[in-house]
Amino acid sequence: MLEQIDFYSLKNSTISEPGKFLAEIELNATHDIFKGHFPDNPVVPGVCLMQISKEMLEKSLNVTTHLIQSPQVKFLTVVDPTVDAVLNVALETKEQEGLISANAVISAGEKVFFKFKGIFKRDND
Repeated sequence: MLEQIDFYSLKNSTISEPGKFLAEIELNATHDIFKGHFPDNPVVPGVCLMQISKEMLEKSLNVTTHLIQSPQVKFLTVVDPTVDAVLNVALETKEQEGLISANAVISAGEKVFFKFKGIFKRDND
């Protein structure tokens, strides 16, 4: 998990209503990953945005999951952790027939960086 390796820290989170989860995270701009992605021009890797979405899903439902399908992944603009260290994660989930559908948006203020729709399965199922 990216949170466990100090890539980001969870500042706060709320479940505004069933199936709606909001979180504020802070990126660690000095994390080693930015030494290679990219030197002197840090950018959060897209796969990390996907993983953050998955981790917020798991936190919101208190489960572990694996992604089985991602019908939509949109990287709208790059995340520079030295400019936008604090990010908002908005997540909507719905469970049906043993699957969890999730819509995630990662943003900072008016900037939207990432939109994701995915289908997950609980690891215990």
